Amino acid sequence: MKYTTISSGTGELLENLILKYGQIVTVEQIFSEAGLAMNRQQTEYLIATLARQGWLVRIKKGLYAITDLSTRGFLSLSPYVVANLLEKDSYVSFESALHHHGMFDQLTGKIISVSLKTHKTVRLQNVQYGFIKTKAGYYFGWQETQIDNKVAYVATAEKAIADMVHFHRSLYSVDIVIEKLREHKNNLDFGRFNEYLLKMSMTTMKIFGFIFDLMNIDSSKLLKRVKNVKGAHRMIASAKIFNAKWRLYYDIHFDKYKSP
Repeated sequence: MKYTTISSGTGELLENLILKYGQIVTVEQIFSEAGLAMNRQQTEYLIATLARQGWLVRIKKGLYAITDLSTRGFLSLSPYVVANLLEKDSYVSFESALHHHGMFDQLTGKIISVSLKTHKTVRLQNVQYGFIKTKAGYYFGWQETQIDNKVAYVATAEKAIADMVHFHRSLYSVDIVIEKLREHKNNLDFGRFNEYLLKMSMTTMKIFGFIFDLMNIDSSKLLKRVKNVKGAHRMIASAKIFNAKWRLYYDIHFDKYKSP
C-alpha cells in the first residue's frame, strides 16, 4: 500500500484531536478543532480526503477513528469496542463473548450484540456487526470492561450461554451450549447462571433444565419455577420427543448425551 503524506498542519490537527478527545472523534469535534484554520466546507473536504487516504476510518455517521502509519486504513480498535460505538445501548454476546472469556477458540468475522434498539447490520474492515433487539427485561448480564483503555460492554460467560438458547434456538446453539457446559462447568457461577435463567422465558428455562439434567447439573431451582406451568414447549420447531419432567419437546439428536 502506498502511503500518502499529510501536511504538518493536518498532522497537528490529528495530534490535537487525539490529545483532546482520544482516538475516537465526532465530526463536530473535528469541526471545532479545525474551525480557526478553515471553514466548514473546507473541513468537510478534509475529512473526506483523510478518510479516503486511511487517516480516518468511519465507524458510523458522524463518528471516526484516527489511525496511524502502522494501522492506516485498518480499524485498530477491538471489535468489542467498535460494537458499542455503533450502538451504545448494546452488549456483545454469544460466541464473541465466549471468546472474550476464553471459552471459544476463534473470534469469528461476525460480532453479534444484544441491543435495546433496532440497528442495521454493519460491515467494517472485514468484520460484520449484527444487533438483536430485545426488550428491557432481558437486557442484563453484561459487564463494562476495559480493552486497550477503551470501554466495551460484554456479556458474562453465563449470560452469553443463556443468550445462545434464548435468542437462537437451534440444534447448533444447544450443541454449543452443551459443549461449553461440559468443558467449563467448573469455571461457571451457577448461582448467577440460575439467577439469569429465572428472569428469562419459560421455554429458555425448560431447555436449560433439560440440558442441566443431561450434564448432571442441579436443575432444582428451574424445576421449582416451571413445574406448575401448564402447557408444553418446544426446544426447536421440529422437536417431536416429549420429556415429561420439563413438559418439553426435544429433538432425538440430544439423546446421544444421555448417560448410559
